[in-house]
Amino acid sequence: MPSIADPARALGAALAAGSALLLAACALSPFFRIERIAVGGAHHTTVDAVVSAAGLTGASTFSASAALARKQLLRLPAVRDAEVDIALPDEARITLRERVPIGRWIAGGLEWFVDSDGVLFPSIDSRAAPELRVTDERGTRAAGERLDPALVDAAMKLARLRPEDLRADANSLRVVLAAGANGLVVRTAGWEIRFEARNGWKRRSRSRDASFGRTRSES
Repeated sequence: MPSIADPARALGAALAAGSALLLAACALSPFFRIERIAVGGAHHTTVDAVVSAAGLTGASTFSASAALARKQLLRLPAVRDAEVDIALPDEARITLRERVPIGRWIAGGLEWFVDSDGVLFPSIDSRAAPELRVTDERGTRAAGERLDPALVDAAMKLARLRPEDLRADANSLRVVLAAGANGLVVRTAGWEIRFEARNGWKRRSRSRDASFGRTRSES
């Protein structure tokens, strides 16, 4: 019977091979498949949409990628960031950090929520955004589209105006981003005020004493 030159090394190799076989068996086993997925932080997005986007259901607990699942979750327009944890034997936990709406953006007959980064997104909760509306007449928009944040900020400042901030007859105020206009328009039934950015929209427009060109036409 031949002797083994290094019994310890041979034993280590056997254990490593056995561990690899055990791991492969576990990866293929139906007992180590992700079946339970807990979702937290979903307010604008349905749990079903989150689970579907993550793509973890039925995946092997050993080979499923939390990084890939997170990448796919970030494609959801309302999701700003996500954390994914996978735990034995069959569980995944998803925690979302969703976008915070600062107002509503109307374009092409659809109303989107918009956040401070200028990202448009839908929500399952129609009451979850401030009642500040801007109508964009430049064309249709899509979920996940990013607008100029400085433009959005300026538009929402105008949307906060009250009639007494302008004139006594300023009824039914509407803030409009007119097609072809380099600026925003505050409209009423009988007149409008145009606010035009000087040298393009700058971040300094976030201050309350921002400078705007202003012209008024009355009928």
